[in-house]
Amino acid sequence: MEEVVSHTGGVLDGQTTYRLYLNCLNETDYLSSCSGDAANPLIINSTEDWYNDAASTTWNAQGINPAFLGFFPDLAFDSFLTLGAEDATTPAAQHPSSVWGAIDATVQFVGGPGSSVTVDDATGGAWYTPFPGAEVAGSHAAFAGADLKILIMQITTAGELSGQAQLQVFMNADQDQEWRDLLTFDGCGTPGCIDATACNYDEEATDDDGSCEYITEGECDCAGNVLDECGVCGGDGIADGACDCDGNVLDECGVCGGDGIADGACDCDGNVLDECGVCGGDGIADGACDCDGNVLDECGVCGGDGIADGACDCDGNVLDECGVCGGDGIADGACDCDGNVLDECGVCGGDGIADGACDCDGNVLDECGVCGGDGIADGACDCDGNVLD
Repeated sequence: MEEVVSHTGGVLDGQTTYRLYLNCLNETDYLSSCSGDAANPLIINSTEDWYNDAASTTWNAQGINPAFLGFFPDLAFDSFLTLGAEDATTPAAQHPSSVWGAIDATVQFVGGPGSSVTVDDATGGAWYTPFPGAEVAGSHAAFAGADLKILIMQITTAGELSGQAQLQVFMNADQDQEWRDLLTFDGCGTPGCIDATACNYDEEATDDDGSCEYITEGECDCAGNVLDECGVCGGDGIADGACDCDGNVLDECGVCGGDGIADGACDCDGNVLDECGVCGGDGIADGACDCDGNVLDECGVCGGDGIADGACDCDGNVLDECGVCGGDGIADGACDCDGNVLDECGVCGGDGIADGACDCDGNVLDECGVCGGDGIADGACDCDGNVLD
C-alpha cells in the first residue's frame, strides 16, 4: 500500500490517496483476477468512507479521463478497482470486468462515498481480465512490466485501510504456471525504500518513505564503483605490462597481442634480408660487384686497384727487354729478341764474312794470300819483297 498524495484544502482536505500494488517476480507475470468467497473472503476496510468522484461513472479506472482533469482536477483521485490500468488512456479491453453473487463490491466505487465491504458468500465474486496471450506482455496493463508492479486499487480516504483479496497470477505469461494466494494489506505499512531498482531496496518495506538511493551518473554499482577501460565495474583496468583487457602485451612490432616478426622476415613490414644482409634492401647495386658498391677492375678483381704500377699485367709481370710482358728477355746465346746470334763478324743476326771476302770488312786475299793486303810491293818480284837480281 503506497501513499500517493496527502491532500490539504479543497474537497479532499485531510484525505490521503493510496494505491495498492501486487509486487511480482517476473516482468511477464500476469494478474488475472482479484476475488473473494466464503472460504477466502474479499475484505476492503476503511475506518472512514472513501472518495468517489462524481465525474466518474465507473467502478474501474476507465472513468478517469485525463482530458477532463482541467475541469475536474479531483477526478484524478477517484477510488477504483483495477488490474493494472490507471485511467482511460488504457484501451477499454484492458480494463477489468466483474462477476458477483450476493455481494457486489463494485457498488462501493461509484455514485457517492464508498464504505467497507466484505464478499464472503458462497458464490463470491471477482474483478478480472481474460488472459490475452504472452505476445502482448509488453503492452497489456495487467502484466508486471519492468517495475514488477501491478496496480490493484486506488482509494482516497481520511481513514485507515486494511483488508485482503485472493489473487490469481499466471507466472511468466504461462497459464500452466498458475499461482493463487490470499494476501492481506493494511495502511499501517512498513516505511522504507520499495523500489527494487534502488541500492537500498527494502523487501520488508510497504510504504515508500522517499529514502531510495540510486546509482549516480558515471557509477556502475551501488558501491560507487565505475567501469574501468575494460568495461568491468570496479575493475583495475588493463594489467601492468599488458596492452589490452585480455592480458596481451605489445610484440616487437608494437602490435597488441601480435605474433611479432613473421618467420623468415627481418622486420615488422615483412621484409627479408638481401644478399648484403640489409633488411628490405635492394641487394648489390647494378654494375657493382659487392655490397660496398665496388666494381670489377681490369683484372676482374672486385674493388681491386687494377694492374699495379710498373706491371704490364694483372699477375704483376713487367716488360722484358724485348717488350714482352712477363717474358724471359733475350734467349741464352741469342743476341737479340728475335733469337739471332752473333756472326763471325760480331754482328747480331749478321750474314758473316761476305762471299769472296776474307774478313768482316769485305777485304779479299791479295796475290800474296794476305787478306786485304796490297799484294807484291812495288819493285818487288814476289810476296816476300824480293826484287829481281
